[in-house]
Amino acid sequence: MSVDIKRMIALLSGNFVRISLGICLLAGLSWLYFSASSPSMEPVKAKVGLVKLPCWFTPQSDWPQTYCYKMYVPENHQQNARLISFPIIHFKSFAGESRQPPLIHLGAGGPGAAMWLQNQLMVEFTWQGFEHSVLRQGRDLLLMDPRGTGMAQPRLDCPSIVSYGLQQLNQRQLQPEQSSVEDQILRECIARLQQQGVDVAQYNSKSVVEDLKLLQQALQLEQWSLFGVSYGAVYALLYTNEAPEHVETLILDSPAFPAVKNVENPAGRFMATFQQLENYCQFDDACTEPLPDFPERLWQLAEKLDLQPLTVSIPSGFFGMNIPVQLSGEMFLNLLAWAAYDNAIYRELPQIVTALEQGNVSPFYEYVDSYVSYIKDNDFSVVSMASHLCFDEVPFMDYIKLKQSFSELPEGFLRDAGLSAYQWPASLCPVFGPGNSGNEIMVKQTLTSIPTLFLQGILDTVTPLEDVKQQMPFFSRSQLRVYPLSHGVHGRLDCVDKDLAVFLSAPQQVAQPAACQLN
Repeated sequence: MSVDIKRMIALLSGNFVRISLGICLLAGLSWLYFSASSPSMEPVKAKVGLVKLPCWFTPQSDWPQTYCYKMYVPENHQQNARLISFPIIHFKSFAGESRQPPLIHLGAGGPGAAMWLQNQLMVEFTWQGFEHSVLRQGRDLLLMDPRGTGMAQPRLDCPSIVSYGLQQLNQRQLQPEQSSVEDQILRECIARLQQQGVDVAQYNSKSVVEDLKLLQQALQLEQWSLFGVSYGAVYALLYTNEAPEHVETLILDSPAFPAVKNVENPAGRFMATFQQLENYCQFDDACTEPLPDFPERLWQLAEKLDLQPLTVSIPSGFFGMNIPVQLSGEMFLNLLAWAAYDNAIYRELPQIVTALEQGNVSPFYEYVDSYVSYIKDNDFSVVSMASHLCFDEVPFMDYIKLKQSFSELPEGFLRDAGLSAYQWPASLCPVFGPGNSGNEIMVKQTLTSIPTLFLQGILDTVTPLEDVKQQMPFFSRSQLRVYPLSHGVHGRLDCVDKDLAVFLSAPQQVAQPAACQLN
């Protein structure tokens, strides 16, 4: 199983964020131009703090006033270490001088995902998503890539993993041989970064929180509102635990929680996506009657594709060459889990299954294409992800319980893939050094009266609704909004931003949810 597939599978365990399929396609378009950047340390003469820069994109006349910065921080906050940097984009309120604390978007989650702040279309898409809830309510908006990701320097990516992932698209997904190859590739990437002077063990949530403290001081803010999506919510909650006096409100979209490590039934959570897909008709308003014997047909199709894989040719954008993708049963299941990040799959699944039973890939093509674009995303910081998880998650995992849970699944790909996803990257953690032994702040229960808005998709199996409901009693002034979506709901429906606008205008008051309508 390739590391890129492993990343996608890991989404099901709550370790990584997904934005929308459309965003992924935009990222794929910009991959070739921006993949030329390489990890580098900042000049020693730089000082801790914000440095204003000309924006690397062109704000248009209808944009809010826009300013761009690099934030310089010590790579190791415990030592007088070399400095690293991460980008900040500051949008001024349309109302002129800000009347309210700004809202900061803490990145794309993951950990290790990029906001694609180098892409003008993505920057515009992002600020427009907060136009009415933030920028037209007298608040400024701040965007950032956390250390090690996206436009941060250094960026802890691993281009050779991307190359290997593309090669494996046309191969059968065999374990454990491929996992062993991928681990070795990552070890080589980590060694390369270490040779360049990068202290890879410092890229974790605790360090990001220290970065945020310095950023708040540099901006001279008494308070700000924190927006955290998926793993970005971990940053928001850890910061709240340490500096609650500086947090006006919390907005947590599809949140991961530091205090939620070992779920009762990890294998059941892993399989939840496939169970929802089996029962697709319950999640499609237009469906009145499911295909006959659909669950059996779904799994029979996966078995058929394993025996007789189909080949899909995806334009690569590189000199007119195409990328062949072998649609085996295992790849089909991977792609279904990937597709479940968009509610459209529930509407399109009957046509997809019926067509694939006849050897016709056309209805499934856009999902294959989107997945290949994701594989090509060289902005994903897989080393940063591994470093985070080795500090944030691995020391607290109950691997005995984990293996027992997955042993209840039938032998085969799903058992192996799920267990691998939950165990990764434990075998890599020793290369990060002895510092990743488990800091208790990473399992501290957040207990707060800060007004909190939870935004949640009912179809989310990555960070499911049950986690939010379990945590809500610890947030004494919290509100929950649930939408007919999967993971990562802000920017997907107008009603989400309306709910956010109402909350930010009066966070102490409980309001009726906005009416939601799927496009």
